[in-house]
Amino acid sequence: MEGGGSGPIQASFSISPLKEPIGFIKVIEFVLSIFAFATTTSHETSTTFNINCTAVPHHEVAGEKSVTFTYSYSYDLEDVCFRTPICNNTKTGEMCLLSGSESSAQFYVFVGVIVFLYCLAALVLYIFFDELYRRNTRIVIVDFVVSVVLTLLWIIGSSAWASGVSDVKMYTDPDEGSIFDNLAECKNANANCRTVNDGNFASLNVSIIFGFLNFVVWVGNLWFLYKETPWFKVQARPPSTPAPDVSVIPNSIPAPGAEGGAAP
Repeated sequence: MEGGGSGPIQASFSISPLKEPIGFIKVIEFVLSIFAFATTTSHETSTTFNINCTAVPHHEVAGEKSVTFTYSYSYDLEDVCFRTPICNNTKTGEMCLLSGSESSAQFYVFVGVIVFLYCLAALVLYIFFDELYRRNTRIVIVDFVVSVVLTLLWIIGSSAWASGVSDVKMYTDPDEGSIFDNLAECKNANANCRTVNDGNFASLNVSIIFGFLNFVVWVGNLWFLYKETPWFKVQARPPSTPAPDVSVIPNSIPAPGAEGGAAP
């Protein structure tokens, strides 16, 4: 996108900016942001474990008893509970998971949604107001600065969410999450408390990949946005060569009749 002349700015539809790097990369960023937060918010899974109630003293339920708890976005696992005691028909209490990853999940989705909206606004600007974008250097600078901020948000949000997914996996695991340690039934070794299903975290693993992929794409896009700024154009402009001062050049060509004598 090169600078233009002066004059009134009118909205005009043109897909030619999408053929330039900052245009088609913005389309890629738009799509990747959708995948990033969609794979996070649409995920739902459950964990199941079994207890051999026959080996538990004062049991009212014979045989193996299965317990299943379900969790999804926003992964506030402290609200995920199940009734206890498990091997009795009369439930007098409940047990909740120890911790969750609500803050990191919500921040990651927030970054994805903000990027989605910004890409949509930027594409409208590129397609319908390309001439305004090319003429107004302030808009170009704002576009670059906002992109720098969003790039930083992607790496921060993706790193926090990667740690959050690890916490979700740990606290929903009956062994690692201390669920078995806190259940009275499982303190009896003969109860044979065992995990049947740990949950499916494929969608969350994919969401982490999309987060870091977004960061890589945005870092690459910063270079093309920087080339549109006046800071780059001033550096890239070739130095001007001053014109020679003709007033200091001696006249080496003599005027006619200036040399020699008159003809005899």
